[in-house]
Amino acid sequence: MIVTIFFVGLEKDNNQTNLLAEEQSFLIELDPNKLKIDGDQLQFYGRVKESGEKVNLSEKIVVFYRLSTEAEKNSWEKQRKVEDFIVTGSLSKPEKNRNLNQFDYQSYLHQNKIHWTLQAETIDTRSEIQKNFFFDKLNLKNIRQAILAHIEKETTVMVSSYIKTLLFADTSSIDDQVMNGYKQIGIIHLLSISGLHIQFFIAGLTYILWRIGVTREKTYLFLLFFLPIYGSLTYWGTSIFRAIVMSLISQTSSRLGKPISGLDAWSWTLIIGLWIDPYQIFSIGFQLSYLLSLTLILFSNSLFNQSKFNSVNSLCISFILTLISIPILSFHFFEFSWLGMFTNLIFVPLFTWIIMPLIIVLFISSYPLSGTQCFHFLISVTEGLLRIIEWLVLKIKLFPYGTFVTGKVPTGLFILVIVVLIIFLIALEEQKKIKRSIILLTLVFTVFIYYQKYNPFGEVLLIDVGQGDAILIKEPFGAGVYLIDTGGTIAFEKEEWQIRKNQSTVASRVLIPIIKSLGLTQLDQVFITHGDEDHMGELKELAQNIEVKELIFPVGTTKKQLFHDVAQTLERNETQLRAITAENTKKQLFGPSLAVLWPVKAGEGGNNDSLVLYGEIGSYYWLFTGDIEEAGEAELAAFYPNLRVDILKVAHHGSQTSTSEQFIQQMKPKIALISCGLNNRYNHPNGEVLERMADLNTIVYRTDLQGSFRYTYSNRLSGMIEKDFQTILK
Repeated sequence: MIVTIFFVGLEKDNNQTNLLAEEQSFLIELDPNKLKIDGDQLQFYGRVKESGEKVNLSEKIVVFYRLSTEAEKNSWEKQRKVEDFIVTGSLSKPEKNRNLNQFDYQSYLHQNKIHWTLQAETIDTRSEIQKNFFFDKLNLKNIRQAILAHIEKETTVMVSSYIKTLLFADTSSIDDQVMNGYKQIGIIHLLSISGLHIQFFIAGLTYILWRIGVTREKTYLFLLFFLPIYGSLTYWGTSIFRAIVMSLISQTSSRLGKPISGLDAWSWTLIIGLWIDPYQIFSIGFQLSYLLSLTLILFSNSLFNQSKFNSVNSLCISFILTLISIPILSFHFFEFSWLGMFTNLIFVPLFTWIIMPLIIVLFISSYPLSGTQCFHFLISVTEGLLRIIEWLVLKIKLFPYGTFVTGKVPTGLFILVIVVLIIFLIALEEQKKIKRSIILLTLVFTVFIYYQKYNPFGEVLLIDVGQGDAILIKEPFGAGVYLIDTGGTIAFEKEEWQIRKNQSTVASRVLIPIIKSLGLTQLDQVFITHGDEDHMGELKELAQNIEVKELIFPVGTTKKQLFHDVAQTLERNETQLRAITAENTKKQLFGPSLAVLWPVKAGEGGNNDSLVLYGEIGSYYWLFTGDIEEAGEAELAAFYPNLRVDILKVAHHGSQTSTSEQFIQQMKPKIALISCGLNNRYNHPNGEVLERMADLNTIVYRTDLQGSFRYTYSNRLSGMIEKDFQTILK
């Protein structure tokens, strides 16, 4: 423990940057295995070797570069060797988390010892550097690239993607939809090089060596030499490191005549891993790999070996491992799939006894049998099986209620679940008080799953979606969930080669994770204020992942073709559509008791036709204005001269075309919310608009400066709320 604490402290002290923000020229070593090209976007993790007058550096960095021509893209796609490049550009600190429960990119990079991102302007090869040809060829990174290139050349796209994934931990070429399917049905671990793969590989290799007459001593020496090389070729993923080191520790102790238990081998592997990199303890891969392997070791001779039927034991193993993984999965992803306890029974034997042997045989035979009919037959058989597997995965994925969304649960409840799980496992192992432990486990898990959904506190969340609008309203005790606008990115025309296949969207990156983090799987009503893309652009993707019961929008919005097409898609998926105006909904309330104030007649779906909603939420009166402009504001103010407004969602991101002097003087809001992108091209919010609110002493919250805004309230437990208003960035 003392030594481990020493290494942790040393690693923490050394996790500092040697670069300065003003530096603009760098010598960076690029590893082609960490190079990603998608459309006109190039990204890679490199190592800074020199910067200005600083030499002999070795600091990791993330580089982003916009490709200018298709020829340049083709040139980068042929990059196969580790090389040094002179890169000019500007450094910036990784962006902090700007939304509630959003993935913290800055923290992730810090844990990987990366302190800067570099937006490159030019990248040039440093051709004058003379490299030793022999050592260049022996570089394991270059060998890995050569192997991957050989696999791509000799096999089909699908087969090569699985060979690279299962043997070399390269998942980049498997289709995202398929990968998501594996994840949703609880078998994503089969596409990672896990302990199962390594043990199978070691057992198979040992068996072959023994069968051809190699002695046990020489087999051990061969594995001692070969396994570290293989681990390096796969970049020493967590499960790979654990399986290889555990195996070598066990075999070495046996060779020395002092065999140790599997638990001791596991413990030493864990300790050595933490000495090498303490930060990996934050990784979900690390947590699952060591926890599940520990469970297998602890219960292999008791709980997992109680029946004389292997199928019953397999079901027990799958059930327990799925149960054990639930707290970790819900902590990181706010959801878990229970299908894994059954799908593993199908897919684990399939991958272990059919797919893995075929993949290994194909890889080994790709060198001597390349181009032969026998080799092509093996490829055809393997591809046929893989297509059947992917078809089955996507079909099972459609099974309803296969995933439970827990949201982000309180720490106390999280700890309680872990304690109850331990009690349940002890009861099963000792065969005592099983019924009581099952009842206790069921009760605690029910609270764990539904606590966030039926949270006694309500909230209004102004989500930071960049240059757009998205406002989530959740009533106490799950009484209703509503979304006003979805945000969206305005798309610009690009050539085919520039279009990104794995484009990060506001919906996938921000909107959907936030909604799930609140334990929500459906939205009762989604309001689209008008047809501009920055207000409805994410609607389609949102509806594909979160059930939308009713879509409400102003009459005339469907004249915008993009919105019309999306609305039709939602209607086919049984979402109720409702076009409204203030005139035809005079005595109706929507969402959490919101009245429609504007528009009074059908429009064209533009800014001045925006849906304006007003009502009391918690202790305040709110006015949500969409992108209504000055002319519309004047009419609205004339219609409602005595409107009480405590909190105003400022129209059109604070543009000078809205929030006129007359309007703001009449409304006199205590708080103003402005949703706008950081350093946006429109210079929103406008300085004059900010001055008008400053004159009224209105408190202004801006997403570009403070991230998302959160208002928490309760109709019954108001005394328990420490702070009504919060922002993510202070």
